[in-house]
Amino acid sequence: MDGNPHAHAHQSRLTRDVVAGSIFLVIAAGFAWEASNYDMGRAIRMGPGFIPMTLAILLAIFGLTIAVSGLKKDERVEKTPIPWKGIVLILAALVIFGEFGTLLGLVPVVFIGTAVVALASARNSIGSALLIAACMAALCWLVFKVGLGITLPTFGSLLTFS
Repeated sequence: MDGNPHAHAHQSRLTRDVVAGSIFLVIAAGFAWEASNYDMGRAIRMGPGFIPMTLAILLAIFGLTIAVSGLKKDERVEKTPIPWKGIVLILAALVIFGEFGTLLGLVPVVFIGTAVVALASARNSIGSALLIAACMAALCWLVFKVGLGITLPTFGSLLTFS
Protein backbone atom coordinates (compact mmCIF):
# COMPACT_ATOMS: atom_id res chain seq x y z
CA MET A 1 0.00 0.00 0.00
CA ASP A 2 1.20 3.52 -0.69
CA GLY A 3 -0.36 4.93 2.48
CA ASN A 4 -2.64 7.28 0.52
CA PRO A 5 -6.20 6.87 1.85
CA HIS A 6 -7.63 8.29 -1.39
CA ALA A 7 -5.74 5.92 -3.70
CA HIS A 8 -8.51 3.29 -3.70
CA ALA A 9 -11.25 5.85 -4.43
CA HIS A 10 -9.11 7.30 -7.22
CA GLN A 11 -8.46 3.88 -8.76
CA SER A 12 -12.14 2.95 -8.49
CA ARG A 13 -13.09 6.14 -10.39
CA LEU A 14 -10.54 5.43 -13.11
CA THR A 15 -11.78 1.89 -13.47
CA ARG A 16 -15.44 2.93 -13.64
CA ASP A 17 -14.87 5.56 -16.35
CA VAL A 18 -12.66 3.28 -18.42
CA VAL A 19 -15.11 0.38 -18.04
CA ALA A 20 -18.13 2.58 -18.81
CA GLY A 21 -16.42 4.03 -21.87
CA SER A 22 -15.48 0.53 -23.01
CA ILE A 23 -19.07 -0.67 -22.57
CA PHE A 24 -20.29 2.22 -24.73
CA LEU A 25 -17.70 1.30 -27.37
CA VAL A 26 -18.83 -2.35 -27.43
CA ILE A 27 -22.50 -1.35 -27.68
CA ALA A 28 -21.68 1.14 -30.43
CA ALA A 29 -19.77 -1.53 -32.36
CA GLY A 30 -22.74 -3.90 -32.08
CA PHE A 31 -25.19 -1.32 -33.32
CA ALA A 32 -22.86 -0.22 -36.12
CA TRP A 33 -22.50 -3.83 -37.22
CA GLU A 34 -26.29 -4.29 -37.23
CA ALA A 35 -26.85 -0.96 -39.01
CA SER A 36 -24.39 -2.00 -41.71
CA ASN A 37 -26.93 -4.63 -42.80
CA TYR A 38 -29.25 -1.83 -43.98
CA ASP A 39 -28.97 0.62 -46.83
CA MET A 40 -27.18 3.78 -45.63
CA GLY A 41 -28.35 6.04 -48.43
CA ARG A 42 -26.85 9.54 -48.51
CA ALA A 43 -27.16 12.51 -46.19
CA ILE A 44 -29.78 14.06 -48.48
CA ARG A 45 -31.66 10.74 -49.01
CA MET A 46 -31.09 8.68 -45.86
CA GLY A 47 -31.64 4.95 -45.85
CA PRO A 48 -32.89 2.93 -42.84
CA GLY A 49 -29.33 2.30 -41.63
CA PHE A 50 -28.20 5.94 -41.69
CA ILE A 51 -29.60 7.11 -38.34
CA PRO A 52 -28.62 3.96 -36.37
CA MET A 53 -25.09 4.17 -37.84
CA THR A 54 -24.88 7.87 -36.98
CA LEU A 55 -26.03 7.15 -33.42
CA ALA A 56 -23.53 4.27 -33.14
CA ILE A 57 -20.71 6.58 -34.23
CA LEU A 58 -21.79 9.25 -31.73
CA LEU A 59 -22.01 6.63 -28.97
CA ALA A 60 -18.50 5.41 -29.87
CA ILE A 61 -17.15 8.97 -29.69
CA PHE A 62 -18.91 9.46 -26.35
CA GLY A 63 -17.50 6.15 -25.03
CA LEU A 64 -13.99 6.95 -26.20
CA THR A 65 -14.20 10.39 -24.58
CA ILE A 66 -15.31 8.88 -21.26
CA ALA A 67 -12.61 6.19 -21.33
CA VAL A 68 -9.83 8.65 -22.18
CA SER A 69 -11.02 11.19 -19.60
CA GLY A 70 -11.05 8.40 -17.02
CA LEU A 71 -7.38 7.82 -17.67
CA LYS A 72 -6.57 11.52 -17.27
CA LYS A 73 -8.57 12.27 -14.11
CA ASP A 74 -6.91 12.96 -10.83
CA GLU A 75 -9.87 13.58 -8.58
CA ARG A 76 -11.08 11.90 -5.45
CA VAL A 77 -14.70 10.76 -5.49
CA GLU A 78 -16.87 8.57 -3.35
CA LYS A 79 -18.15 5.32 -4.73
CA THR A 80 -21.69 5.65 -6.12
CA PRO A 81 -24.14 2.92 -7.08
CA ILE A 82 -24.39 1.86 -10.72
CA PRO A 83 -27.57 3.29 -12.31
CA TRP A 84 -28.89 -0.03 -13.64
CA LYS A 85 -32.38 1.33 -14.39
CA GLY A 86 -30.95 3.99 -16.70
CA ILE A 87 -28.56 1.57 -18.40
CA VAL A 88 -31.32 -0.98 -19.05
CA LEU A 89 -33.82 1.60 -20.33
CA ILE A 90 -31.32 3.26 -22.67
CA LEU A 91 -30.25 -0.10 -24.08
CA ALA A 92 -33.93 -1.06 -24.48
CA ALA A 93 -34.58 2.15 -26.44
CA LEU A 94 -31.66 1.39 -28.77
CA VAL A 95 -32.95 -2.15 -29.36
CA ILE A 96 -36.48 -0.85 -29.99
CA PHE A 97 -35.21 1.67 -32.53
CA GLY A 98 -32.93 -0.81 -34.27
CA GLU A 99 -35.31 -3.75 -34.38
CA PHE A 100 -38.68 -2.07 -34.83
CA GLY A 101 -37.89 1.09 -36.84
CA THR A 102 -39.18 -0.29 -40.11
CA LEU A 103 -42.10 -2.19 -38.60
CA LEU A 104 -43.37 0.71 -36.49
CA GLY A 105 -42.24 3.64 -38.62
CA LEU A 106 -40.42 6.84 -37.76
CA VAL A 107 -42.98 8.59 -35.55
CA PRO A 108 -43.94 5.64 -33.31
CA VAL A 109 -40.38 4.33 -32.90
CA VAL A 110 -39.04 7.78 -32.00
CA PHE A 111 -41.96 8.33 -29.61
CA ILE A 112 -41.46 4.98 -27.84
CA GLY A 113 -37.66 5.21 -27.79
CA THR A 114 -37.67 8.75 -26.44
CA ALA A 115 -40.28 7.94 -23.79
CA VAL A 116 -38.22 4.96 -22.61
CA VAL A 117 -35.01 7.03 -22.46
CA ALA A 118 -36.77 9.89 -20.68
CA LEU A 119 -37.96 7.45 -18.02
CA ALA A 120 -34.31 6.53 -17.36
CA SER A 121 -34.03 9.80 -15.43
CA ALA A 122 -35.50 9.86 -11.93
CA ARG A 123 -36.37 13.53 -12.59
CA ASN A 124 -38.96 12.71 -15.28
CA SER A 125 -42.49 11.64 -14.52
CA ILE A 126 -44.48 9.49 -16.94
CA GLY A 127 -46.33 12.63 -18.09
CA SER A 128 -43.14 14.58 -18.78
CA ALA A 129 -41.61 11.56 -20.55
CA LEU A 130 -44.64 11.33 -22.84
CA LEU A 131 -44.53 15.08 -23.54
CA ILE A 132 -40.81 14.91 -24.37
CA ALA A 133 -41.49 11.89 -26.60
CA ALA A 134 -44.34 13.65 -28.44
CA CYS A 135 -42.19 16.73 -29.08
CA MET A 136 -39.24 14.62 -30.28
CA ALA A 137 -41.45 12.51 -32.58
CA ALA A 138 -42.95 15.67 -34.10
CA LEU A 139 -39.52 17.26 -34.52
CA CYS A 140 -38.09 14.12 -36.14
CA TRP A 141 -41.07 13.90 -38.50
CA LEU A 142 -40.55 17.52 -39.53
CA VAL A 143 -36.78 17.21 -39.98
CA PHE A 144 -36.47 13.74 -41.45
CA LYS A 145 -39.72 13.16 -43.35
CA VAL A 146 -40.77 16.66 -44.41
CA GLY A 147 -37.32 18.25 -44.64
CA LEU A 148 -35.10 15.40 -45.79
CA GLY A 149 -37.61 12.86 -47.13
CA ILE A 150 -35.99 9.77 -45.60
CA THR A 151 -37.19 6.37 -46.75
CA LEU A 152 -38.20 5.11 -43.29
CA PRO A 153 -42.02 5.11 -43.33
CA THR A 154 -43.87 7.56 -41.07
CA PHE A 155 -46.02 4.67 -39.78
CA GLY A 156 -44.80 1.14 -40.44
CA SER A 157 -46.50 -2.05 -41.50
CA LEU A 158 -47.49 -2.97 -37.93
CA LEU A 159 -49.60 0.19 -37.76
CA THR A 160 -51.00 0.15 -41.31
CA PHE A 161 -54.33 -1.54 -41.71
CA SER A 162 -55.76 -2.30 -45.13
